[in-house]
Amino acid sequence: MTTEGTASSPAQEDGPAPEASGAAKGRWRGVLTNRDFMLLWSGFTVSSVGTSLSNLAVPILALGISGSPALAGLVGAARLAPYLLLTLLAGVLVDRWDRRRVMIVADLGRFLVLATVPLAYAMDSLTVLHLAVVAFLEGIGHVFSNIAHLSALPKLVTDDQLASANALNEIGDSAAGVGGSALSGVLIGLARNSTLGAVYGYAVDAVTYLFSGVSLLFVRSGFQDERTPKEDGSIMADLKEGMSFLWRQRLLRLLMIMVTLINFLQAPLNLATIVLATDELDVNAGVIGLILAVVGLGTVLSALAASWLRDHVGLRGLTLGSVFLWAAAAAMMASASSIYMLTAGLLITNLLWPVFAVSLVTYRLSATPDALQGRVNSAFRTLSFGVEPIGVALGGVLIASAGPRFLFWGAAVGLVLVLIGGMAVWGRDEQETTK
Repeated sequence: MTTEGTASSPAQEDGPAPEASGAAKGRWRGVLTNRDFMLLWSGFTVSSVGTSLSNLAVPILALGISGSPALAGLVGAARLAPYLLLTLLAGVLVDRWDRRRVMIVADLGRFLVLATVPLAYAMDSLTVLHLAVVAFLEGIGHVFSNIAHLSALPKLVTDDQLASANALNEIGDSAAGVGGSALSGVLIGLARNSTLGAVYGYAVDAVTYLFSGVSLLFVRSGFQDERTPKEDGSIMADLKEGMSFLWRQRLLRLLMIMVTLINFLQAPLNLATIVLATDELDVNAGVIGLILAVVGLGTVLSALAASWLRDHVGLRGLTLGSVFLWAAAAAMMASASSIYMLTAGLLITNLLWPVFAVSLVTYRLSATPDALQGRVNSAFRTLSFGVEPIGVALGGVLIASAGPRFLFWGAAVGLVLVLIGGMAVWGRDEQETTK
């Protein structure tokens, strides 16, 4: 584990680090037999199934109760608002508080909050305001739980298991996305109407958080180093310390800027895909849903290979290679004359993310001291995730005014510029480290 001001240099992290297959198998075996990590992973994966299920249940129930797309949109916005409003503060508090307790409170709190929805529906008193409040509180739970989970990971696995643990998290998250979407469809299909099916979805989601919270009670390992009281208890001072560390680490700073630009450019691609498929390629919504399910299954397989690729290709190769392939995929989608070509571009785009994320997150966690994990992770995510709503909004305007193909070409050009900039800065840093 590196300490503040001595994060691994690009020359140390960028090159391939191939290991014997026996060592790789041993590393995976170590993760899979790590009792405490597997408890954490199991609970988080189950709760991710519930979260994915709610991604469909929330708008359907809001529409069923209000009959207004605008109000349904406000409920969805309430669910996302804590990511923009509270992520930085969550990072500071996660570094101050006991991380396991934060996660347990977040899980049990979401269980109680979500359970009020089927109860209110049964009493015929469910309102859009109620749904919005529940969505906002659930979003707060997501923010605190995710930051605490990510920050605690290096304390539950050894350094050489960290990449495999991150890969397993990506596998669980991808599988949960597919399983949650499928379960949501089943619940809605079995109910006498979609609104009641969405209520069932809320109930199942609540139970998944209860399972996750209870599973954490059985984790024996500590989730952080022993804390030493500080004389300066200012939240702003703590926040500045974390952001200053992130900005001083040149490679972390470069990665943060690159990921922010990539997320901004790719945020509206799903919307552009749907518009292009339905308006120009005459594909119905059912086929699009099937395509998205297949893409989701593909990301599970991609996540399985993420740890191996990180060892054999290296952070630099995976980062720059991913941006190059993303640019090519966007160009492919821009020129797609059939649903098959569009699907191929979408599949390439999504398959790369688990591989990229495992390499990036593993480096960030290993380069950050434990006392700063919450703040560094939250600062990184505030910027890189915070641009996504802006990208979707601006992308929607571009699609409406110039069409989806224009947006795809714009994303392709933007990603090429990100690639050129990343290669230039990374290359300069490598030259400096060899002087």
